[in-house]
Amino acid sequence: MKVGLTSIEIRGVVRGFSIGPTGVTVRYVKMTAITLFVLVGLGDIGAQSPTLGNITVVITNLRNTDGEVLISLYDKAEGFPRDRDAIIRAAAVAPEPSGQVTTLFKDLPHGDYAVAVLHDEDNSKGMTFGRFHLPKEGYCFSNNVKVRFKPPKFKKTKFILDGDDVTQTLRMRY
Repeated sequence: MKVGLTSIEIRGVVRGFSIGPTGVTVRYVKMTAITLFVLVGLGDIGAQSPTLGNITVVITNLRNTDGEVLISLYDKAEGFPRDRDAIIRAAAVAPEPSGQVTTLFKDLPHGDYAVAVLHDEDNSKGMTFGRFHLPKEGYCFSNNVKVRFKPPKFKKTKFILDGDDVTQTLRMRY
């Protein structure tokens, strides 16, 4: 029984020489497939799964306990901070009388992240604007980046998760 071109290519790679148009036997193809399976499997020995860590976000300076504090976590610049589809994790936390909230994002792969936070006092699930299109509700971003007329870029707000845990302590701005 003869086998097609794919088997000939595999045999050539494993044995280190090329084969003509005559083909190979099924028995040889089975041995070649087993050899490749073992070699590929040995290549994974010592390879580690992606390292995971946790991000703790602490928000301070809340002016009241109205509504919720919406905390959004992003891992790339595309869509930050306006596109809800770009959010990889989110939390809605009731403000505490202490004027502070804390949330934990667990088991995240190491990499770059940014946080956008809104104190949604009126529970509208979005920023409420007042006169001259100025925000009426509190907001803040990772690294406590200050806002100047428009939301900051991911590049300024990003931080690196490269260990077990990272904590971002952010001051709410009104």
